[in-house]
Amino acid sequence: MAVEFGTVAEWTADVVDELGDEYAIVAGCRGSGDPALLDWLAQACEVGPESALLDVGAGLGGAAAWAAEAYGVNPVLVDPMEAACRAVRRMFDRSAVCARGETLPYADNRFDVVWCIGVLCTVHDKPALLRELCRVLRPGGSLGMMVLVAGSGLHSEVPDGNEFPSADELRGLVAEAGFAWRRLSETPSGSTPTEWRRRADRVDELLAKRHGDDPRWQESEQRSQMLSHLLTTRQVTAQLVHAVKSVGSVP
Repeated sequence: MAVEFGTVAEWTADVVDELGDEYAIVAGCRGSGDPALLDWLAQACEVGPESALLDVGAGLGGAAAWAAEAYGVNPVLVDPMEAACRAVRRMFDRSAVCARGETLPYADNRFDVVWCIGVLCTVHDKPALLRELCRVLRPGGSLGMMVLVAGSGLHSEVPDGNEFPSADELRGLVAEAGFAWRRLSETPSGSTPTEWRRRADRVDELLAKRHGDDPRWQESEQRSQMLSHLLTTRQVTAQLVHAVKSVGSVP
Protein backbone atom coordinates (compact mmCIF):
# COMPACT_ATOMS: atom_id res chain seq x y z
CA MET A 1 0.00 0.00 0.00
CA ALA A 2 2.84 2.39 0.85
CA VAL A 3 4.35 1.83 -2.58
CA GLU A 4 1.08 2.05 -4.52
CA PHE A 5 -0.15 5.24 -2.85
CA GLY A 6 3.28 6.67 -2.14
CA THR A 7 5.97 6.23 -4.76
CA VAL A 8 3.66 5.19 -7.61
CA ALA A 9 1.33 8.10 -6.82
CA GLU A 10 4.11 10.58 -7.48
CA TRP A 11 5.21 8.71 -10.58
CA THR A 12 1.64 8.89 -11.85
CA ALA A 13 1.53 12.65 -11.34
CA ASP A 14 4.78 12.89 -13.35
CA VAL A 15 3.14 10.97 -16.20
CA VAL A 16 0.12 13.28 -16.20
CA ASP A 17 2.49 16.25 -16.37
CA GLU A 18 3.86 14.78 -19.60
CA LEU A 19 0.63 13.53 -21.18
CA GLY A 20 -1.63 16.47 -20.30
CA ASP A 21 -4.53 17.32 -18.02
CA GLU A 22 -6.99 15.24 -20.06
CA TYR A 23 -5.29 12.13 -18.64
CA ALA A 24 -5.59 13.20 -15.01
CA ILE A 25 -8.97 11.68 -14.07
CA VAL A 26 -8.22 8.36 -15.73
CA ALA A 27 -4.78 8.24 -14.11
CA GLY A 28 -6.28 9.19 -10.74
CA CYS A 29 -8.79 6.35 -11.02
CA ARG A 30 -6.22 3.59 -11.59
CA GLY A 31 -7.60 0.66 -9.59
CA SER A 32 -10.48 2.63 -8.10
CA GLY A 33 -13.19 2.68 -10.70
CA ASP A 34 -14.51 3.69 -14.08
CA PRO A 35 -17.41 5.90 -15.24
CA ALA A 36 -20.08 3.21 -14.81
CA LEU A 37 -19.07 2.44 -11.23
CA LEU A 38 -18.76 6.11 -10.27
CA ASP A 39 -22.05 7.00 -11.94
CA TRP A 40 -23.81 4.25 -9.96
CA LEU A 41 -22.49 5.74 -6.73
CA ALA A 42 -23.31 9.33 -7.73
CA GLN A 43 -26.89 8.51 -8.68
CA ALA A 44 -27.51 6.24 -5.69
CA CYS A 45 -26.24 8.95 -3.32
CA GLU A 46 -28.03 11.73 -5.26
CA VAL A 47 -24.85 13.75 -5.66
CA GLY A 48 -25.38 17.26 -6.99
CA PRO A 49 -23.88 20.78 -6.99
CA GLU A 50 -25.20 21.49 -3.49
CA SER A 51 -23.99 18.22 -1.96
CA ALA A 52 -21.31 18.29 0.72
CA LEU A 53 -19.31 15.25 -0.47
CA LEU A 54 -16.40 13.73 1.46
CA ASP A 55 -14.18 11.16 -0.30
CA VAL A 56 -12.37 9.11 2.36
CA GLY A 57 -9.30 7.26 1.14
CA ALA A 58 -9.42 9.38 -2.00
CA GLY A 59 -6.07 8.15 -3.29
CA LEU A 60 -4.93 10.25 -6.23
CA GLY A 61 -8.30 12.00 -6.41
CA GLY A 62 -9.64 10.61 -9.69
CA ALA A 63 -13.08 9.63 -8.37
CA ALA A 64 -13.64 12.98 -6.65
CA ALA A 65 -12.46 14.91 -9.72
CA TRP A 66 -14.81 12.86 -11.90
CA ALA A 67 -17.74 13.69 -9.59
CA ALA A 68 -16.84 17.38 -9.72
CA GLU A 69 -16.77 17.33 -13.52
CA ALA A 70 -19.84 15.13 -14.06
CA TYR A 71 -22.13 16.39 -11.26
CA GLY A 72 -20.83 19.84 -10.34
CA VAL A 73 -20.05 18.91 -6.75
CA ASN A 74 -17.16 20.45 -4.80
CA PRO A 75 -15.73 17.43 -2.96
CA VAL A 76 -13.52 17.29 0.14
CA LEU A 77 -10.71 14.72 -0.11
CA VAL A 78 -8.97 12.79 2.65
CA ASP A 79 -6.17 10.23 2.35
CA PRO A 80 -3.64 8.91 4.87
CA MET A 81 -0.71 9.00 2.40
CA GLU A 82 1.13 12.30 2.05
CA ALA A 83 2.39 11.38 -1.43
CA ALA A 84 -1.17 10.75 -2.62
CA CYS A 85 -2.27 14.13 -1.24
CA ARG A 86 0.59 15.83 -3.07
CA ALA A 87 -0.42 14.04 -6.28
CA VAL A 88 -4.01 15.32 -5.88
CA ARG A 89 -2.74 18.90 -5.70
CA ARG A 90 -0.48 18.42 -8.72
CA MET A 91 -3.02 16.65 -10.91
CA PHE A 92 -6.22 18.50 -10.01
CA ASP A 93 -5.16 21.66 -8.20
CA ARG A 94 -7.28 20.55 -5.24
CA SER A 95 -6.44 20.29 -1.57
CA ALA A 96 -6.40 16.88 0.06
CA VAL A 97 -6.25 16.47 3.82
CA CYS A 98 -3.76 13.89 5.08
CA ALA A 99 -5.69 11.90 7.72
CA ARG A 100 -6.81 8.38 8.50
CA GLY A 101 -10.41 7.42 7.88
CA GLU A 102 -10.70 6.15 11.46
CA THR A 103 -9.94 9.65 12.86
CA LEU A 104 -11.44 12.24 10.52
CA PRO A 105 -10.80 15.91 11.38
CA TYR A 106 -14.41 17.01 10.85
CA ALA A 107 -17.38 17.84 13.05
CA ASP A 108 -20.34 15.53 13.60
CA ASN A 109 -23.08 15.60 10.93
CA ARG A 110 -20.88 17.66 8.56
CA PHE A 111 -21.48 15.96 5.18
CA ASP A 112 -24.43 14.98 2.99
CA VAL A 113 -22.54 12.18 1.21
CA VAL A 114 -19.47 10.13 2.08
CA TRP A 115 -17.66 7.98 -0.47
CA CYS A 116 -15.18 5.28 0.48
CA ILE A 117 -14.04 3.49 -2.67
CA GLY A 118 -11.84 0.39 -2.42
CA VAL A 119 -10.81 1.25 1.14
CA LEU A 120 -12.75 -0.93 3.59
CA CYS A 121 -11.02 -4.12 2.42
CA THR A 122 -7.61 -2.53 3.20
CA VAL A 123 -8.47 -1.58 6.80
CA HIS A 124 -8.10 -3.95 9.74
CA ASP A 125 -10.41 -2.10 12.15
CA LYS A 126 -13.43 -1.93 9.87
CA PRO A 127 -15.94 -1.08 12.64
CA ALA A 128 -13.88 1.98 13.63
CA LEU A 129 -13.76 3.26 10.05
CA LEU A 130 -17.48 2.77 9.48
CA ARG A 131 -18.41 4.41 12.79
CA GLU A 132 -16.34 7.45 11.81
CA LEU A 133 -17.97 7.64 8.38
CA CYS A 134 -21.35 7.54 10.12
CA ARG A 135 -20.32 10.22 12.62
CA VAL A 136 -19.46 12.85 10.00
CA LEU A 137 -22.61 12.18 7.95
CA ARG A 138 -25.79 14.13 8.68
CA PRO A 139 -28.83 11.98 9.64
CA GLY A 140 -30.28 10.62 6.41
CA GLY A 141 -27.02 11.27 4.55
CA SER A 142 -25.72 8.71 2.05
CA LEU A 143 -22.76 6.36 2.26
CA GLY A 144 -21.41 5.07 -1.06
CA MET A 145 -18.71 2.41 -1.12
CA MET A 146 -17.00 -0.03 -3.43
CA VAL A 147 -15.83 -3.02 -1.42
CA LEU A 148 -13.97 -6.12 -2.55
CA VAL A 149 -15.93 -8.99 -1.02
CA ALA A 150 -14.68 -12.53 -0.46
CA GLY A 151 -16.61 -15.43 -1.95
CA SER A 152 -17.04 -18.79 -0.24
CA GLY A 153 -14.35 -20.32 -2.46
CA LEU A 154 -11.52 -17.91 -1.71
CA HIS A 155 -8.34 -19.99 -1.72
CA SER A 156 -5.65 -18.08 -3.63
CA GLU A 157 -3.02 -15.90 -2.01
CA VAL A 158 -4.29 -12.49 -0.93
CA PRO A 159 -2.09 -9.39 -1.31
CA ASP A 160 -0.61 -8.09 1.92
CA GLY A 161 -2.79 -5.39 3.42
CA ASN A 162 -6.09 -6.75 2.12
CA GLU A 163 -8.72 -8.29 4.38
CA PHE A 164 -11.83 -9.06 2.34
CA PRO A 165 -15.12 -9.32 4.26
CA SER A 166 -17.84 -11.72 3.18
CA ALA A 167 -21.11 -10.22 1.97
CA ASP A 168 -22.82 -11.17 5.24
CA GLU A 169 -19.98 -9.64 7.28
CA LEU A 170 -20.20 -6.47 5.22
CA ARG A 171 -23.93 -6.13 5.79
CA GLY A 172 -23.48 -6.64 9.52
CA LEU A 173 -20.62 -4.14 9.80
CA VAL A 174 -22.53 -1.43 7.96
CA ALA A 175 -25.70 -1.94 10.02
CA GLU A 176 -23.83 -2.04 13.33
CA ALA A 177 -22.12 1.28 12.51
CA GLY A 178 -25.49 3.05 12.40
CA PHE A 179 -26.53 2.79 8.76
CA ALA A 180 -29.73 1.57 7.14
CA TRP A 181 -29.17 -0.53 4.04
CA ARG A 182 -30.45 0.62 0.68
CA ARG A 183 -28.61 -1.38 -2.00
CA LEU A 184 -25.79 -3.88 -2.43
CA SER A 185 -24.93 -4.50 -6.06
CA GLU A 186 -22.13 -6.03 -8.06
CA THR A 187 -20.25 -3.41 -10.05
CA PRO A 188 -21.87 -2.56 -13.42
CA SER A 189 -20.83 -4.83 -16.27
CA GLY A 190 -21.11 -2.21 -19.02
CA SER A 191 -18.08 -1.67 -21.20
CA THR A 192 -15.62 1.06 -20.28
CA PRO A 193 -15.61 3.89 -22.85
CA THR A 194 -12.98 3.40 -25.56
CA GLU A 195 -11.28 6.73 -24.88
CA TRP A 196 -11.08 5.97 -21.15
CA ARG A 197 -9.41 2.62 -21.89
CA ARG A 198 -7.02 4.23 -24.37
CA ARG A 199 -5.89 6.83 -21.88
CA ALA A 200 -5.57 4.27 -19.08
CA ASP A 201 -3.42 2.05 -21.31
CA ARG A 202 -1.23 5.03 -22.26
CA VAL A 203 -0.68 5.92 -18.60
CA ASP A 204 0.26 2.31 -17.79
CA GLU A 205 2.58 2.09 -20.79
CA LEU A 206 4.47 5.20 -19.79
CA LEU A 207 4.72 4.16 -16.16
CA ALA A 208 6.09 0.76 -17.18
CA LYS A 209 8.52 2.35 -19.64
CA ARG A 210 9.89 4.70 -17.01
CA HIS A 211 9.89 2.42 -13.99
CA GLY A 212 9.55 -1.17 -15.20
CA ASP A 213 12.96 -2.14 -13.80
CA ASP A 214 12.29 -0.60 -10.42
CA PRO A 215 11.45 -3.16 -7.69
CA ARG A 216 8.80 -0.80 -6.33
CA TRP A 217 6.95 -0.81 -9.67
CA GLN A 218 7.30 -4.59 -9.87
CA GLU A 219 5.84 -4.92 -6.38
CA SER A 220 2.88 -2.72 -7.33
CA GLU A 221 2.28 -4.71 -10.51
CA GLN A 222 2.43 -8.00 -8.61
CA ARG A 223 -0.27 -6.75 -6.24
CA SER A 224 -2.38 -5.66 -9.20
CA GLN A 225 -2.01 -9.04 -10.89
CA MET A 226 -2.97 -10.89 -7.73
CA LEU A 227 -6.12 -8.81 -7.35
CA SER A 228 -6.94 -9.25 -11.03
CA HIS A 229 -6.67 -13.03 -10.64
CA LEU A 230 -8.97 -13.01 -7.61
CA LEU A 231 -11.55 -10.93 -9.49
CA THR A 232 -11.30 -12.90 -12.75
CA THR A 233 -11.79 -16.21 -10.94
CA ARG A 234 -14.58 -14.64 -8.85
CA GLN A 235 -12.94 -15.60 -5.58
CA VAL A 236 -13.48 -11.91 -4.83
CA THR A 237 -16.16 -9.64 -6.29
CA ALA A 238 -16.38 -5.85 -6.37
CA GLN A 239 -19.60 -4.82 -4.65
CA LEU A 240 -21.21 -1.37 -4.58
CA VAL A 241 -22.87 -0.29 -1.35
CA HIS A 242 -25.47 2.41 -0.76
CA ALA A 243 -26.64 3.00 2.78
CA VAL A 244 -27.99 5.97 4.72
CA LYS A 245 -27.25 7.17 8.23
CA SER A 246 -30.14 6.19 10.44
CA VAL A 247 -31.92 9.20 11.90
CA GLY A 248 -31.48 7.86 15.42
CA SER A 249 -27.74 7.18 15.06
CA VAL A 250 -25.59 8.79 17.76
CA PRO A 251 -22.63 10.79 16.32
